[in-house]
Amino acid sequence: MTGVGMMVLSVVVCVLGFFLNRAYAKKYKEAAVQWKLFVLQTIAVGGVVTQLGYEVSSQLLCWTAVAILTFGIGFRKCWQHAARQQAKPGDKVMALAAQALLPLGSAVFGMMLFGILVIGLFWVH
Repeated sequence: MTGVGMMVLSVVVCVLGFFLNRAYAKKYKEAAVQWKLFVLQTIAVGGVVTQLGYEVSSQLLCWTAVAILTFGIGFRKCWQHAARQQAKPGDKVMALAAQALLPLGSAVFGMMLFGILVIGLFWVH
């Protein structure tokens, strides 16, 4: 996939997660996304993205384990939060989707934006 395709896909995923979270927040008066875990998930996904290459490295395995752990904890906390609010089953799934999509999209978009701005613009000069 090209860089532009990855950028568009990451923005679409991020926006979809944002709208799912917003729809949940309108219905239950609280955001579905657990923001502290969102930050950790975004960092973990960013770590995985930085280690992607042609071979499996110990850093890639470590970041992948951290990402799996943070997503697992994030899903559990998000599910518990939705259960406390007595959310319908479909709304619980919407909350989990928002918890998953927002960090994925924002991490990839952030990494690509960083690459474009810092490496692309400043490296040339």
